Amino acid sequence: MTEEECANWYRQRGIHVIRHRDRYWKETVRGFYQPLHWLARLNAQQANSPTPLSWGFQTTLSEIDATAANASMPIHWLPNLENYDFHSLTSNRRNHLRKCYKRVNIVHLDKPTLLQQQGYEVLMSALKRTAYRQIPSKKDYLKGLADYPTPERRLILAGVNNEQLLGYITGYAVNSIAYIDEVVIATEALCTDIGTGLLFEFAQVCRRSGLIRELVNGLHSREDENLCVFKEGMGFQVKHIPAKVQINPIVEQFIQWRYPHKYYRLVGC
Repeated sequence: MTEEECANWYRQRGIHVIRHRDRYWKETVRGFYQPLHWLARLNAQQANSPTPLSWGFQTTLSEIDATAANASMPIHWLPNLENYDFHSLTSNRRNHLRKCYKRVNIVHLDKPTLLQQQGYEVLMSALKRTAYRQIPSKKDYLKGLADYPTPERRLILAGVNNEQLLGYITGYAVNSIAYIDEVVIATEALCTDIGTGLLFEFAQVCRRSGLIRELVNGLHSREDENLCVFKEGMGFQVKHIPAKVQINPIVEQFIQWRYPHKYYRLVGC
């Protein structure tokens, strides 16, 4: 989808979006803004606060204006997507992928039925294990599925075994860049190596589309060594994109002291 279509989609989901100098910004936490298209790579004129009411912002910069960078955005990025295949994985991950294919059937969801029926239980299992975020109510989860499997907006792949949902991966694309949004796996399904299968097949869908040139798998979580090793084994590299960051000095000092890993993801160091 285009950046404008992405902005409309975010607004429909209740996220505050601002248009500033022909680019769209989202309010990630109260008073802090990022372009809703992470790798939009703004030029120097566009890379400033989208509203005087903010306490900070972060944006990537175009190659031409990279000299204006005062920070970087550390991402997990898949190089050479057009040639990504089975042999792009480490031998260990190739073995895990073979194991996954024997135990899990990976399918494309174009209707919300399966997630409505079994998705909440899988999400609860995953969040109890990872504590990645607060577990939503089932009502809120089902409400959030309203526009989930809209093909032109979001790709959802699910792993099933005998009609039982084991996990799923969601993502979307803006112009030629695809973003993996969330990977949700039931704890009891980890032994199937479904995570390897879901991530590999997601990348293959992007490759076969002929439209996607870059695939991003989240910000670099340096504190989660196992996750970083997994992503590296799947062919993803840590890449620092030149960025411009502006944060209220008092708030910046607090974040750096209290949340050093979050601060790293803001400034890249």
